Amino acid sequence: MSNELLAITDVNSRQSIIGISLLTKLVKSVNHSAAQMLERAGISELLLSDPKATITFQQEVAFTREFVNTLADDDLGFKAGQCYRLNAFGHIGLAAGSSDTVSEAIEFFLKYIRLAYTHFDINFFKKDGCAVLRFSDQYKLGDLRRFYLERDFSFAFLSTRDMFPRSIVGQKPKTIHFDFPCTTSVEHYQALYECPVHFSMPFNQILVDERYLDLPLPLANSLTKELLEEQCKTQEIALFGHQRFDEKVRSIIQTTDGEIPNLEKIAGMHFVTARTLRRKLKLLGFTFQELVNEELRKKSLHYLSTTDLSIEQISVRLGYSESASFIHAFKRWTGKTPKECR
Repeated sequence: MSNELLAITDVNSRQSIIGISLLTKLVKSVNHSAAQMLERAGISELLLSDPKATITFQQEVAFTREFVNTLADDDLGFKAGQCYRLNAFGHIGLAAGSSDTVSEAIEFFLKYIRLAYTHFDINFFKKDGCAVLRFSDQYKLGDLRRFYLERDFSFAFLSTRDMFPRSIVGQKPKTIHFDFPCTTSVEHYQALYECPVHFSMPFNQILVDERYLDLPLPLANSLTKELLEEQCKTQEIALFGHQRFDEKVRSIIQTTDGEIPNLEKIAGMHFVTARTLRRKLKLLGFTFQELVNEELRKKSLHYLSTTDLSIEQISVRLGYSESASFIHAFKRWTGKTPKECR
């Protein structure tokens, strides 16, 4: 599995040491030593006391494997997630907590999700009166996938519990869906998460009453949030470098409803010529049309699985003047029609 991870992730990708530091405290709390775990992952213990220290993705995975194998606790994912509070995420957590509403806090956290410790893509949307946080695989995590899912769901559960009041009149119950089978008992999981938990579901997701999204947060402060966001941007550049041109193009496609700007317009948005943009994308292994097709495919699948929009409405959102053109393109991307996928 480690070779698989090395093949699909950037060997230079780095993340904060803070996530590992929090887990070492859990290790000590159950009378184990984290020294051997750190050593096998190639992480110096001295780094744990440096809040600016970073480690590689591979080091984090290596430590996690030692952590999981050594403690051998069926509830370890849940317990690990309880170590992560919003303030443990540094600027991103503090800024999210300074947002005006629950919805803004979630959206801010997801905007800078690369600064968090998750290995999943997280989709946030509303459906049937619920706000949904859906977790999708970003990497092939193999035997650690379940641990990471339970850890991240535990953190999300704890964070939303901290932000939400105890009840809203007539509220929909918070609900958790896992796509893997239950190996202990459903009742045990429901006791841990204090809500209904369903297994072998199509998606890994958390559902809450959408009315929570508009609730004000007690620490809302727009000036504090603005200052902290500047720190988030600085940290993101320090860890990942400046945004690549393919990422810039993807971002525009992702946030555009309707007709997608052409190559010339997007080049102008970034103060380069169309020829320069085409050349930079080629160096990264892409063509402009490949990026457009890939992002439109993702958007179409998102709309089909998370909304009740008609095929015609989805076509318009993707910039197609006729639904027949969208259906033809979708079948070329996926081998199926939109109705078959829905």
